[in-house]
Amino acid sequence: MVRRNLQTVSDERVLLATGHPRGHWFALLDAAGAQGWRHPAIAAFLRDQGVPGWWSQGITVAYEQERGLRLPGQRPDGTFDANISRTFRVPADALWPLLVDDAAREAWLGSGWVVARQTAGRSLRLTAPDGTSAVLGVEHPRARSGGAEGHTHHPDHPNHPDHPNHPDHPNHPDHTNHPDHANHPDPAAPAGAVRLAVQHAKLPDPETVERSKRLWSEALGRLADHLG
Repeated sequence: MVRRNLQTVSDERVLLATGHPRGHWFALLDAAGAQGWRHPAIAAFLRDQGVPGWWSQGITVAYEQERGLRLPGQRPDGTFDANISRTFRVPADALWPLLVDDAAREAWLGSGWVVARQTAGRSLRLTAPDGTSAVLGVEHPRARSGGAEGHTHHPDHPNHPDHPNHPDHPNHPDHTNHPDHANHPDPAAPAGAVRLAVQHAKLPDPETVERSKRLWSEALGRLADHLG
């Protein structure tokens, strides 16, 4: 289950970054009538008050959640994402063909998933049978020695454009400590292995997110069996 912003980012961090605790910003927003505003307007108001960009987004998400304007994990457009990853003890060139070859992919994922876009050896976007999309990002072992920059969800990664820049982006402060965060530490990833991170986007509700996570968990298990 996705945790609330108040659970993932401490008030002490907000105070340190913005000069005030969340309560100060919430009171300011309430006084300004922000409960009737859309997400961009709330974030812009906070920036006008001197709150740095990332933190204005994080405080906006927290405010929306606490005032009942937004569910935990919900994007500004009202949809949700399912995030899951798995580490495989094989080289990346053994994994990649099972992702991009239609017949090979169908064997572990099922039929109806179509490649919409790919960057060879790095990431691909799949269109699901129901019209939603999933981005599969391959993290190479070298990322472990150089920090998170090797991750397909990191802003320094060349495939980062697959992931829109908004307050629920995996690199946003809201999610840096979340177990589903794409940059969350994965101590089980050894040298010589490869990690596959899946982000299934535009899901309508939390129940669909849970079903998607089960689907991908089972699919990645079958993929592991195919890899041996």
